[in-house]
Amino acid sequence: MKILGLSNGSTNGNSETLLKAALLAARATDPSITISLIRIFDVSVPRNPSPLTGTQDITSSLIGLPKGKSELNGSTSPSFEVPDDRRAVLDALLDADAIILSSAIYSRQPPGPLKNLTDRILGPFTDPSFAYRAHEARQGRGDPKHADVQFDERLLKPRVAGLIAIGGSPERNTEQFTMALPTMNVLVGSLHAKVVDQYLLRGYAMPGAVLLDGGEAVGRAEELGRNVASQIGNEFEKARYLGPSEDGACPYCHLAQIEMEWTANKVYCITCGLDGKLEADGEGKIRPRWNENPKDCFLTMKGKL
Repeated sequence: MKILGLSNGSTNGNSETLLKAALLAARATDPSITISLIRIFDVSVPRNPSPLTGTQDITSSLIGLPKGKSELNGSTSPSFEVPDDRRAVLDALLDADAIILSSAIYSRQPPGPLKNLTDRILGPFTDPSFAYRAHEARQGRGDPKHADVQFDERLLKPRVAGLIAIGGSPERNTEQFTMALPTMNVLVGSLHAKVVDQYLLRGYAMPGAVLLDGGEAVGRAEELGRNVASQIGNEFEKARYLGPSEDGACPYCHLAQIEMEWTANKVYCITCGLDGKLEADGEGKIRPRWNENPKDCFLTMKGKL
């Protein structure tokens, strides 16, 4: 089994230190587990690259542009003298049975290289719902018009994930971090990886601070690594979520960031799209009541389809 670590922060910084702790703890649970690490800040992506060979470029057919030239990809002209690491990173992601992503938080969100990488190699280019449709058609269970769609078989392998976000603002400034875990969920959601643990650390601004708190931060990272390792190989529906979940959190992404539509008393999970409404319990507390329909959550295969 392969676990891939993605570091979205400074080399040997707090986020990378926690990632290494998680990876080593995961490997210690099973001698068959191998680990590797990619520093996203070091990944080279050309400004306007063409789609990678073998990936899905649905945008060109949707908007009527020639194959390989879409709004997402820009010009087909080569970007001279700029190395293109996208294929190596995509292969590493698709080969992995588990992903542990650890990110610093800059300006309320994960640093931009993470989003750039997501937009350039994941999203519609690796959407597992298209692969699922083609697979079902070839098995005689789906619409035959999808039978000839080419896809990478690795898109449909079971895959789990763990997420670590760490920021420097103190505990009282919780509003500084609201977009961190939702953005990280988007990356692993594009691969249909089930998040089995995720957490946010606050107040670690000084370099090396995670090593100066009596082992609390490193210990939590090691726990996440073991949780991820324990769920490797499980299908999306069978993999268990083992991380924290706030009261009233979404039952699919287990986060509590919501958008409100006051006039209709509706709420939406900004991470995965699930909807619900606000209700008062017997103690007078207001909390969301989620509909729990998997078709309304983009993290599930039914939602993707």
